Amino acid sequence: MFGFLKKKEFLNAQIKAFPKECREDVIFVCRQLSYRNLCNSSLYCRDFFIQDGKDYDWQTSNGEQIQIPSRIYITDQPDSVQSGFSERQKMIYHCMFSRSCDGYIREEHIRWLLSSVLPEWAKIYIIKICGEYVVEILQAVYGFLSKVDCTEYKQVCALNLKNMQSGHSRMISYWNEFYRYDCYRYQDYIGKKLYAECFGYRKTGQKRIIIE
Repeated sequence: MFGFLKKKEFLNAQIKAFPKECREDVIFVCRQLSYRNLCNSSLYCRDFFIQDGKDYDWQTSNGEQIQIPSRIYITDQPDSVQSGFSERQKMIYHCMFSRSCDGYIREEHIRWLLSSVLPEWAKIYIIKICGEYVVEILQAVYGFLSKVDCTEYKQVCALNLKNMQSGHSRMISYWNEFYRYDCYRYQDYIGKKLYAECFGYRKTGQKRIIIE
């Protein structure tokens, strides 16, 4: 069982991970979570979350900055936890657990987000995960975004060019490490298609997002 200070640290991190307008909803959601069990994963499992410092803060169109944790190490909660949530609180909850240390849990919550009408700040969670290594998540995101107008996603990406550059580099590294055998041509890799077609970032070192 972890104490008050750990819970407070986690709450403060989650408050920073969403716009100020969501503060009370974030507090409400965090108060409904059970902290009794942590995900049994990696050397960070003694903490509720980890902020790895690889990303810059993400900026919204109104000038706010949010700091999204790299991972949270709390186990997914039973469905009953959401029973009293408003629509925005549900969205916060699913964004929060899209940062789970468990890839299957991340995929489940990302799929929920993709099925919803998202505000700008929630789109950032979709964009962020596309610089990661679970190809099934990339396929789910591409399967949805390739069929819709991605202008709003590209506008968010344009505000966060440094994060797009670092995310694109990570995506290439994961392809080279894990998926090159199955997808030898980088141009055919789903992550490449996502960044180029849906986010307007087509090559390493690009200086601006292409919004067409």
